[in-house]
Amino acid sequence: MKITYLGTAASEGLPAPFCTCPVCQKARSEGGKSVRTRSQALVDESLLIDFPADTYFHWLQNGFDFLKVRDLIVTHSHCDHWYPMDLFTCVEPYAHHGEYSLTLHGNEKVCGEFQACMEGEEPRVLQVVHAEQAQAYQTFTAGEYQVTPLPADHCYSEKAFIYLIEKGEEALLYAHDTGYFLDGVWEYLASRKDLRLGLVSLDCNHGFEDNLHNHMCFTTDAKVRDRLKELGLAGEETVFVCNHFSHNGGGTYEELAARGEELGMRVSYDGMTVGF
Repeated sequence: MKITYLGTAASEGLPAPFCTCPVCQKARSEGGKSVRTRSQALVDESLLIDFPADTYFHWLQNGFDFLKVRDLIVTHSHCDHWYPMDLFTCVEPYAHHGEYSLTLHGNEKVCGEFQACMEGEEPRVLQVVHAEQAQAYQTFTAGEYQVTPLPADHCYSEKAFIYLIEKGEEALLYAHDTGYFLDGVWEYLASRKDLRLGLVSLDCNHGFEDNLHNHMCFTTDAKVRDRLKELGLAGEETVFVCNHFSHNGGGTYEELAARGEELGMRVSYDGMTVGF
């Protein structure tokens, strides 16, 4: 398996458009990996995670084939992760592609917003994109993947998810947006004696600032890593990636990457691909 980080920032992006803080000023000056768009990732070529308004730009920058994307899993309905209106472009006359179908997997609010948006704006999309409501701890099939939604410590007005994604013996844990894992999540993971994680992607919105709830930071990411190793779910071969950064957490890419290296974890940047 491989994961491509299409966007690696929090909701305001980095640099934030209305911000003059030192982090944003340095990001504007340095450019490159310090510039981050809103959160999205692609697993291999067919499984897309989240659909922000930056999706079109991500496609331009990374050149993946959208017609190979057959499943879309959405973590929650915050606009930096979910902008359903852009899905209207998958039907005529905006697209000419023959037969194509996409399955959307998300919580009740995500699926409800999609249905309401398309019924009001472009009902033909409902013939191409089919919404399936995900439930916590209930594994579903998405192409060649088995996906298990796990409750996130985030977005308390809805049931936000992190996702365990498995393909054969390979496994990815995608944990954005969330604080330190909930007790029920740890209980579920501990029960999976068969599981060996190849890559764990951890929320690091607060960066250098200590934080346990709603989002995580470097210190909390390290705690999650250590517990996963204690449970035997991860080992020295497991890749740990810190992702989803905000200017409020401090640090340009180089500064964040240096801290990640100290902890034995990689730091994401827009366009980074990791195989495992």
